Amino acid sequence: MVDKAGFGYLRSIPAISLDNPLISALVERWRRETNTFHLNVGEMTVTLKDVALLLGLAIDGEPVIGITYTACSSVCEKYLGRSPESGYTSGGMVKLSWLKEYFSRCPEDAPLEVIEQHTRAYLLYLVGSTIFSTTTGNKVPVMYLPLFENFDRCGQYAWGAAALAFLYRALGNASLKTQSTISGCLTLLQVIYLSVLVFFLTPL
Repeated sequence: MVDKAGFGYLRSIPAISLDNPLISALVERWRRETNTFHLNVGEMTVTLKDVALLLGLAIDGEPVIGITYTACSSVCEKYLGRSPESGYTSGGMVKLSWLKEYFSRCPEDAPLEVIEQHTRAYLLYLVGSTIFSTTTGNKVPVMYLPLFENFDRCGQYAWGAAALAFLYRALGNASLKTQSTISGCLTLLQVIYLSVLVFFLTPL
């Protein structure tokens, strides 16, 4: 079901330790007017092709749109079969720890409905900890859950384009002096910069 939803490759990518000083240095060089990094070697940016190749996400398809504010209890009850306790929610977001605690193990003899609920919880956890990570680092908006209702339909969305737009906005916000944190797919950001660095340091 995860493959059908379009996240088969993303889930196979191992977690890497983020280089916080590197991320901070990149943010300082981000220009909101052009959506590019201004480096000593010239300008650089993250492209749709980068997202497609490195994350395996679709960059063509239906736009990732929907209702941006949803109540945690009703949405989780509908798509996950249970609602989180008040300590696990904040506004329209739910803690990743709640998803992990209640949905990390699916019973072997579970009916299809329960399997689908666990899959939706996993997908919400996956996007909330990777491409749509928030500045809190431990919560994810439940507004994505309705997009996981039908896994075939989910696989037709341009998740890669949405991830890139999210990262651009996150970099733009983080570049402001009033902002001290950053969200989005920082793994993608780090891998791309290191790849460019290797390219320029490799002798011809």
